[in-house]
Formats: sequence, C-alpha cells, structure tokens
Amino acid sequence: MGSVLGVPEVFRDSRAILGESLVWDPDGVEPAMIWCDISAGSIHRSGLGGPSDGSADRVITLPPPVASLSPAEIAGGAGFVVSLEDRIIVTDASGSLIRTLAIIEHAHSGLRLNEGKVDPAGRWVTGSMNVTGADPVGAFYSVTRDGDLRLLRGGIGVANGLEWSLDGRRIYFTDTSVGTIYTGTYGPEGEIRDVGTFIEDGPHDGLTIDTDGNFWGAMYGRGQVVHYDSTGRKMFAIEIPVPNVTSVAFGGPGLSTLYIASARENLTEAQLEAYPLSGDVFRIQTNTRGRLPYPFIVRS
Repeated sequence: MGSVLGVPEVFRDSRAILGESLVWDPDGVEPAMIWCDISAGSIHRSGLGGPSDGSADRVITLPPPVASLSPAEIAGGAGFVVSLEDRIIVTDASGSLIRTLAIIEHAHSGLRLNEGKVDPAGRWVTGSMNVTGADPVGAFYSVTRDGDLRLLRGGIGVANGLEWSLDGRRIYFTDTSVGTIYTGTYGPEGEIRDVGTFIEDGPHDGLTIDTDGNFWGAMYGRGQVVHYDSTGRKMFAIEIPVPNVTSVAFGGPGLSTLYIASARENLTEAQLEAYPLSGDVFRIQTNTRGRLPYPFIVRS
C-alpha cells in the first residue's frame, strides 16, 4: 500500500488561477511536468531542475480556456493534444495549430470542455462541464488521432478525474457535481458498460492510479489528496496547504513523486491571505510509483 515521505513542498510558485491537467513528459532535453492554467490559457513545461518561480519554464498561450492537454507525437517532433472550450486540437510544441480533430456541439453555450486524458488505445478522452448551472447536460467523449468523435457517456454535470485500471479493462470517471467517481467496463472501441459507483465521498477532481492498482484523488475545496485502495476504500489523506486541489500525477525519477496542482479561483481575498500558496504546484515523495501516460500519436 502506498505511503508518502515527508510533507508537500512547492514545485512551482505559479499562483495559477486554475491549475490543471498535470502530465509527466519524460522526453525532450529535460524531463518535465506539463500542466495548464485553464483560465489564463497557458501551457507550462516545468523541468525538474528549473527554479520554483517558473522563470525557466517554457510557457505557451492559447485562447482560453485551455481545459486539458497531453503531449502528442507528431510528424517532425513533439506537440500537444488539447481540449479548448468546444474543440479538440493538435498543436506543435510552440502552440501553433496543426489540426482541429473535433468540434463538440454542447447542449448550450454555458458548457465547456474540462478534464482530458489519453486512453489505453491512444484515443483522447475528454469531458464537458456546465459552468452556468447544475443541470447534468455534460458528457464524456473520445476522439481518435484521425478525428473520429464518439459520445461515451452523457448526463454529466462536471466531468473530471479520468483513469483506467492497469489492464485497461475498466474506466474510472468523475462527476464533481455529485461528488462521485464511477466505474465501468471499457471495451476495445471505448464503449462503457455496467457503470456503478466506485467512490462517493465529496468534491472529487483529478485522479491517478499507481502501479499497485490504488488511487490518488484531488479533493477540490477540502485541501486534500486522498489515497484509496483498489476497491475504493479510503486509506489516508494528505493535507495540502490550499483549499482547491485540482489535479494529481506521478512523475520524476522512478515516477515515484506525486505532483499536485491547485487553483486560486473561487477564493475570497480573506481566503487568499490565509492560503497564499493557492494556485501553486506541489510535490511529495511516495513509496509507490505511477505509470507513464499513454501516448497520443498523430499521423503525418
């Protein structure tokens, strides 16, 4: 069973409005943690050896919101697959548009895309959220590298935390609006069946799995990362010195460091004074390890 060593420390003193979508990128000149500030429309490549103020980070900006992203392998080099407000795009490493893979026809103008992660088959899976009300009119979708779009699951209020079992046969997906992580079987074409409740204990946001098959979940508004075993039983919580914890991902040497993103959004001035590290990215060493993210490979 995983445990942590020490306490969380600041990895990037970023003061992000809405830090999200942490993903480890072991390639390039220096391995780095990649993440975005949704509201600012910025994508950050934060090398492990860089200063905590982010002054050496590579930062690119796209039209906000930049909801989620992952590194992409494209002809001639590296880039990103990105969920924007209503579309999924592929960019090069500088953020220049290469291709629009799909456009999402939201139920109304009060929705935007949110969480996203590459699935075991190399598809981009992303979900939408209703930012104007509580009606569950969002959904999860998948899109292939060729732009084939598929609706996976409707009836979602706030699509969040995505993950797959180690064998890829189960999916775990979150609806923050009802404080629930669901699970179901995951077929070869991305079909989700036999859905049931996995965990139901609060405002879940980002989610990641370790190589022991256990889970680490960000709790938005509770200032915690919670560790669950493979059955969904709560093992322990890590206290983070900010209220709004948004995203978790393993990275670093041996993939044994847990990185944790946070947000300043929705906090009052008094809360920001009380929690001045809000919006920073943290890290903490564990005695378990994560797995490499699945690759998104774009044909030339």
